[in-house]
Amino acid sequence: MKRFLLAALLTGSALTAQAQQPAATAAPARTEEYCQLNAQQKLNGKITISVDYGQQQKFFSRNLFRDAEGRPVEFNSVIDALNWLNSQGWEFLNAYVQVEDGSSVSHYVMRRRIPS
Repeated sequence: MKRFLLAALLTGSALTAQAQQPAATAAPARTEEYCQLNAQQKLNGKITISVDYGQQQKFFSRNLFRDAEGRPVEFNSVIDALNWLNSQGWEFLNAYVQVEDGSSVSHYVMRRRIPS
């Protein structure tokens, strides 16, 4: 009898504990998206821009801005790239230089508003 009462009490308290948990709420809609650009100069003097949206990258993979035909977009300078990105709706936020293995890499943080 004591076992039955104990089992009933434990089952009832477990059901009550589950019922008291708050319902999962949906995450608020994003209003902006961010990316980080890495500018690398090619041997021909042009600049290619790889972009990090926070996605998982495969080894030896680079995410480049591409034109309508799928070719990587090349820029004459970083300012040329920033002007092109601004025409695509991106806004410059911050820039910093990071030294990796003795060479410096320029990083640019950009933001674009998501239409509601």
